Amino acid sequence: MASFPFPIKPLDGAGGYLRWKESVLLGLHMVDVAHVLSDDPPAPARAGGDGDGAQAAKKWARDDALCRGHILEALSNRLLPVYVRHATGRALWQAVARTYEPHASSLELRPSWRLERVARAEALVIAGFPWDPDSMLARKVRAKLPCAGDETSMDGVWRSAQDMETLDNYTQ
Repeated sequence: MASFPFPIKPLDGAGGYLRWKESVLLGLHMVDVAHVLSDDPPAPARAGGDGDGAQAAKKWARDDALCRGHILEALSNRLLPVYVRHATGRALWQAVARTYEPHASSLELRPSWRLERVARAEALVIAGFPWDPDSMLARKVRAKLPCAGDETSMDGVWRSAQDMETLDNYTQ
């Protein structure tokens, strides 16, 4: 795997997330794999096709694996076990963003320990029960965290944690 042409300090928590994110994005663009973060994968090739679809799918899979590998390489040893379970570069990128960028539309990034705690709880539950459906995963994560809203899926757990962060930020 070709590495980034410049060193990136591994992400090890909320401090420095914005610089880390921008550095990793620059690196992914420089090695020409950033497109997998925003573009959809090519449609599966049809039987009897001309082979262009198969080539595009193969290139996509390679680019996605490289993108995922580069992002994982830019995480600290402490955070690697939390995020390594995400199978694609896009899923991995979104999981890190959910943790450290809870309000992407907000001008002020105020990540907190609570979102990291949700990510860690999610990873630990999945490590123990990797085949469970999302609703069962959410139930097990919810048992480890304070209840605060729509927690029937992992998206609901994340929304609840983000709402709790917003409430904390307004009361400070």
